[in-house]
Amino acid sequence: MLAPTPPVATSAAPERLAPAAPAAPRESSRIQDERWLRARDADPLEKERLAVAVGAAGLLAGLDDGGDTADTALLALPYADDAEVALGHLAALARADPGRRRRVLAAILGIAGRPPHPRDPLDLEGARRCADVMILLASDPSVPRDERAFALSAARALAERGFVDRARVPGTIAR
Repeated sequence: MLAPTPPVATSAAPERLAPAAPAAPRESSRIQDERWLRARDADPLEKERLAVAVGAAGLLAGLDDGGDTADTALLALPYADDAEVALGHLAALARADPGRRRRVLAAILGIAGRPPHPRDPLDLEGARRCADVMILLASDPSVPRDERAFALSAARALAERGFVDRARVPGTIAR
């Protein structure tokens, strides 16, 4: 089970994001698992098969492995039926790991941009924390412009799903 991520500051002034060292790849059974190996392929169907087979929890465990396994997990997460439970963890990664931020933001946007399920949110607090972090990143001029654009798009998608007040989402990103 994942440790809860700390609450996000939501002050008007964006805080600076401290860089963190990327995690080194570790040995795992996923390195030799056929499902994971096939999902490294460019075929999105293989990523969807992996997501269906292991769910968001299994994909989050793959993130902790680092390397190709983590990249595969990030690409497969938007296909998981329960991907929404990963939003809080992904938001914490987006803040803590600038080296992987672009890939993490793409996964968040892939999850946030999906049509909503006709059910209660699986992790309401995690989704709200994620929305707060997306607003923070979209507003932080120290974050590269393309990453701020990803964060802004994700914040808008999360606002559309009711996880954050639309009025809090910036209209554009500053140069």
